[in-house]
Amino acid sequence: MSTLVENIQYRYERKFVFENKHPAYVEMIVKNHPSNFHEIFQQRQVNNIYFDKQGLRYYHDNFDGNTNRKKVRIRWYGNPVGQISKPILEFKIKKGELGIKKSYILPDFAIEKGFNARQIKKLFEQADLPDNIREEIMGLEAQLLNSYSRRYFRSFDYNFRFTVDHKMEYFKFSQYHNLFLHKIPDYQNVILELKYDMKFASEVSVISSKLPVRLSKFSKYISGMEKLYPQLV
Repeated sequence: MSTLVENIQYRYERKFVFENKHPAYVEMIVKNHPSNFHEIFQQRQVNNIYFDKQGLRYYHDNFDGNTNRKKVRIRWYGNPVGQISKPILEFKIKKGELGIKKSYILPDFAIEKGFNARQIKKLFEQADLPDNIREEIMGLEAQLLNSYSRRYFRSFDYNFRFTVDHKMEYFKFSQYHNLFLHKIPDYQNVILELKYDMKFASEVSVISSKLPVRLSKFSKYISGMEKLYPQLV
């Protein structure tokens, strides 16, 4: 049985960073946008464990802005620790500014005192993954856990989506023993992300021109790594 649950066609993801602004301010901008964005879904807590190769190949590719880039993570919603329900293994692959995401169902698991790399390896062994995906993921190492609050909005014509992320928190991931007690918060930034398919690229200026901030580059993985490991900067 295949566990590929999502294979999104190439799309754009544009980010706008609001520094020292309250999330309600950013949400008001979205709701008052002329393209009539309305909220979809309930606000959710998003959690990720990010993986990288030895030598941090994915980090450096993304930091340097290389044309071909990749991020690999486990994503789930709700509490960042404890019993984890419906986790998804995600591969985000970018070619230039266009990206695609491939997602695979993982078994439920628990993040408890002492959670470590061995338990993650066991999770991948138990998962129903294609052989090539299993081989790739088993060669990676967990680097960090992050968590943040997200709200979702969609334009009246369904062509564009905004997400508003705030209250971001980062935790180091040790290969041997994790308690996730010591977090590094980022409560100063609110990240507004605009998502749309290739076919709507010619219309995006109508959306972005109404925002009070300019397009910027922001990666939660890069930001988290630099906060947790200052020697990378």
